[in-house]
Amino acid sequence: RGLDDVVLDVLSGLMIGRPVMLVGAVGLGKTTLAEAVAELLALGDPPYVEVACHSHMTAVDLTGDIDIAVVLQAGFDHPLSYIPGPLVMAHGTVLVMDELNRLNPYAQAALLQAIQEHYVYIRGYRIRTDFALIGTANPSEYEGVYELSEALADRLKFIEVNMPDKEILRSILLWKAREALGELEAEIPPKLAEILANFAAEAQRAGYPQSIRSLSYALADAVVSAWTQRREPELKDLKKALAANLPHSPETKEALIDLLNRAAHG
Repeated sequence: RGLDDVVLDVLSGLMIGRPVMLVGAVGLGKTTLAEAVAELLALGDPPYVEVACHSHMTAVDLTGDIDIAVVLQAGFDHPLSYIPGPLVMAHGTVLVMDELNRLNPYAQAALLQAIQEHYVYIRGYRIRTDFALIGTANPSEYEGVYELSEALADRLKFIEVNMPDKEILRSILLWKAREALGELEAEIPPKLAEILANFAAEAQRAGYPQSIRSLSYALADAVVSAWTQRREPELKDLKKALAANLPHSPETKEALIDLLNRAAHG
């Protein structure tokens, strides 16, 4: 399943007014994909409003609130009497909610109201808001995530994002590693990117799904390490960089290095 299929799924959902949720492991580029689709649609200026969700986020953080001190001094007509939240700021454009399932039930209720009624209620005042929603979510087995309420889940189109195939992944790794290197004039051997793409496939089959973000930084790290020593990057550089950039236990890292060896020589 290529990324083009995922993009088409997102667009088809948004075209019928359905909020969409991209679900997949950490580091697969879900947020980048959501931002790219929002920029492609270009519904407003800016093309999207983005919010990084977390468990301590309140309904007021999403809707905004009335500044009582300003109201008492200057009245409701003052432009600073109301401080809008992202649910209101996104009116007429796209709202990108990163890690949406980290929202607690109270914040989820505020989002549901905005999706369902196209209004938010703030201290008795009703404020119109209408936006296209692209959310991202980590799988339910991850720590720190909340189960979505049935009412909210019923209004979302869920789209699974998986690791791309080897050829696409190889291209992504080269692109992201080059981006990480910035202006550093160091060559990235395509062979190392190919080894990492093969490694990702091996790790997926073994039950160790990898992050594209971590793999990209591991590749860039290996290149820089060799560049500082004025030599070409080798497999040993990749092993060292991979161990340093993957957030796993020592036992898991050892298993992953074995898989990397298999990918390099298989």
